[in-house]
Amino acid sequence: MNIPQQAKPEASNQPVHYWVSSPYLSATVRLRLARFYQDQYDWLDAEFANLRGCQSWLANQKGPGEAHLLLEYLRVLAPYLQRRGLQAELVGWCEAGLRASKVVEQHPGWVLLLQGEAQNALGRWDEASESFQAAIKVSKQEDPQTHARALLALGRLQFNQGAYGIAVETMGKAETYLAQAMDDEWLMTVHGEMAAYHLNKGDLDKALALYLEIDQRRQSTGVPEISDHMLLMLGVVYRKKKDYERAAEYLHRLIVRGEVQGRRGTTATATHHLAWVYLSQGDLRQAQSLCGRAIALYEEIGDERGLSDAYEQLGCIELAAERSEEAVQHLYRSLLMRRQLHNQQGEASSLRHLAIAYLTLGRLGTAFRHAWQSLSMYYHLGVLSRQRAFSMLLELLTWAVGRRKWVK
Repeated sequence: MNIPQQAKPEASNQPVHYWVSSPYLSATVRLRLARFYQDQYDWLDAEFANLRGCQSWLANQKGPGEAHLLLEYLRVLAPYLQRRGLQAELVGWCEAGLRASKVVEQHPGWVLLLQGEAQNALGRWDEASESFQAAIKVSKQEDPQTHARALLALGRLQFNQGAYGIAVETMGKAETYLAQAMDDEWLMTVHGEMAAYHLNKGDLDKALALYLEIDQRRQSTGVPEISDHMLLMLGVVYRKKKDYERAAEYLHRLIVRGEVQGRRGTTATATHHLAWVYLSQGDLRQAQSLCGRAIALYEEIGDERGLSDAYEQLGCIELAAERSEEAVQHLYRSLLMRRQLHNQQGEASSLRHLAIAYLTLGRLGTAFRHAWQSLSMYYHLGVLSRQRAFSMLLELLTWAVGRRKWVK
């Protein structure tokens, strides 16, 4: 996200007085260096312990000078924290930033939005929703850009939770504000979410057409590089269309980019989706290796959403390897995590795969119950098309007769 420029202390009606102590001077000097080197992550890696120490000292002070400096630390270093997967650290910095905003009576919308993004990345969806809604409320009059982007962030979260009806409504509001602001980059993000909606409904051709249209718009506006999100989603769509070679090409590009730029979250997600490609092709050894790497990365950065997806995937790998008891354990772990996250789409998927696992174990009653729960959830989410219902029934029949053909 674009973070607003610092509001200067001189704008206050009252003069700011503070004693420039050694810690304050150190914090000021290090901030100047961080601003100069903010795009050089190797330098920031080497200096981060000192920067964190300065931020911690500032967070424990009560003066307006320290509060302004603390907010500037957040502005300058938030992109670094996000790219390095330090989302839990970023949440703490935002909490300090909200306190500092009160001290200097500065508009907190951008801090709330940043906090929500970090909570969302950690899978703390209830907290993220509260932060986004607070950002929407406080920014409506004073900061239209933050207001629009907070609406967009909330809509994306609602999509991830499977609340498609309200998500479409929220996205529509975001699109209206972004169109008024002529913010083409973020408008393309809205259209990307609508493409994801069609993908979740199983309308692959519609989803692919929208993603390709977005990419053409990107090129026409002079943006030279395809976004991480577009690389990921094209990889996902082509995998579901069984064009595995093209899917792997996009996902490999994303993995390399994530590794080069030191973004563990990006690397983890691309690795996780590449594992699906190999599983779909029947290469269980490679799929399990990639899945294990994704789990390790998700654990490092504390991404509960990513972990819930990866444990479902591990359960599916065990199913394909005819280790149904192990599959049940991993799938139940995924199911419980997704219930805690209120990820209804994910919960329906876990139930679907548990039905298959119990079917292979000969526990037909339990299998039928889980299959019915899954179908019911898809129906209430509004994504149970005839094609999806038929696909699920065919999948269950395929596994029932012992033809262990993988479908995802």
